Amino acid sequence: MPPKNAPTLHRAARVVRMVSIAVIAACLPAIIHFLPIGRGVNLLQGKLLGWGIYGRVAFIGIYILATVLLIPGSALTLAAGAIYGLFWGTLLASTGATVGACLAYLIARYALRRKVEIRARQYPRFAAIDRAIGQGGWKIVALVRLAPVFPFILVNYLFGLTPIGFFPYALTTWLTMIPGGFLYAYLGYTAGQVIQGVGSGLGGLFAGGRLQLVFTIIGLLATIGVTAYITLLAKRALARQTEASMDAPAQQYSNNDDPPKSHRTTVWALSALVMVVLTAGIWWQHNTWAGLFGPPPVKMVNKFHHHPHGPKFNHSLFNMVVKKVVHPGGWVNYAALAAHPQKLDAYIQSLAQAPFARLGRNQKLALLLNAYNACTLRLILDYYPHIKSIEDIPAAKRWEDKRWNIGGKIYSLDRIEWMLRSDFADPRIHSAIVCASIGCPPLSREAYEAAKVNSQLHQQEILLNNDPRWVRFSNHGRVLHLTMLYDWYAGDFRQAAGSVLKFVARYNKPLAAELAAGRPPRVEFMNYNWNLNSVKNQARHGRHP
Repeated sequence: MPPKNAPTLHRAARVVRMVSIAVIAACLPAIIHFLPIGRGVNLLQGKLLGWGIYGRVAFIGIYILATVLLIPGSALTLAAGAIYGLFWGTLLASTGATVGACLAYLIARYALRRKVEIRARQYPRFAAIDRAIGQGGWKIVALVRLAPVFPFILVNYLFGLTPIGFFPYALTTWLTMIPGGFLYAYLGYTAGQVIQGVGSGLGGLFAGGRLQLVFTIIGLLATIGVTAYITLLAKRALARQTEASMDAPAQQYSNNDDPPKSHRTTVWALSALVMVVLTAGIWWQHNTWAGLFGPPPVKMVNKFHHHPHGPKFNHSLFNMVVKKVVHPGGWVNYAALAAHPQKLDAYIQSLAQAPFARLGRNQKLALLLNAYNACTLRLILDYYPHIKSIEDIPAAKRWEDKRWNIGGKIYSLDRIEWMLRSDFADPRIHSAIVCASIGCPPLSREAYEAAKVNSQLHQQEILLNNDPRWVRFSNHGRVLHLTMLYDWYAGDFRQAAGSVLKFVARYNKPLAAELAAGRPPRVEFMNYNWNLNSVKNQARHGRHP
């Protein structure tokens, strides 16, 4: 018997849930704005796509495990759409969900039947559905799947108690989960497109006058409408099928008479509170969060002036080093460098005497580019040959270690990079500084010189943006694969060109043609290879980053 004040409690609970949903909806855009979510998605996407078929198998395995452990899979389906796109996202999610549902069915039928039966008694309506399945078989299973009267993760076990056979159950489950899976994959895909649009500039979404984002959202709304309509029809059909089988107590206890679902209201209210606190914390420390999954953004300013008659700095020692140990393609003979490091060390020592404050803009630019690369080579030599990657070096001794003397001041590699990014307003520096990894741009075989640094950077961009190790098309230009550098430093390229795509198109003619024709490709970021850019790794890793 429901309490007398049930209607009032229902209304109050409904108001709390609606307000909570509104608060959560208001907080989400702020969180997306301040957190580098797109960078995290791209990093995960690059990892999984880089594993090829093994990444897809791993994703299916995770989905199966989540289903068996009663963990809602909606977030995984959203991720599948964002990472793999509509077709593969739906296929992988539905496959994982179906296999997990089949395992739950078998567990309930043969291993944990008694425990599942106890749980089933909590749902009076299930008895009617059980009897209806005895008469209608797979059709009732299909209606239950399409009209979610029970939580998906629980109904997988409940079906193990019914008379439905395994193979009709498995086939029906797979077919009827596709519409909902497609909807969630579409939601994830749309969110991924929006996040990538924010990350790479709206020009990437609206390039060539094609309102790609608008069409994507229209398709999403249509999918939601169709799915909602199918669900409504299924609910009506299921109600007709089970009405005759409902026992008297269950018929007298309608949904409208249910006591307020206080636990659900509490969850919504607590979720809203958590979102408010999380949003406030992210806003308060947004600069710290901005560096999550990669370097923090900078505001690029052309800080220095040209001084053609000012002092010069000699880079000939470093020029001799790179000409000797750097092979075509940027591969480094670290063994030869380790055997004769004298010139490299002498050059690094000379940096301490550089009149940095009095140098002109291009002199400073060339010096910092060479200093970063020279110090990175020295860092690798400190641990060579006992490392396979720069990431094998302890974090405290790597990019944040303040040990490099330039003009009498001590810098870390991170600080040198920051100066290059913020003080010269030229994102081409990202094609010139090399962190001793295969995924990095190729190390130049000549030192940068003030008199020709602009042409040197231009040539580096031409090389990087036309080499399939860093930039390549697939599926006849429909997908553009980019190095993760374009994701990590997307803000730098937006400031220079409006979007990542527009920047790449400056140096890649096929992409420029696609954008001019109004056919902006879909972007996927390649997995970043942190193995050493050594000549030993050239044969094994030379074709892809």
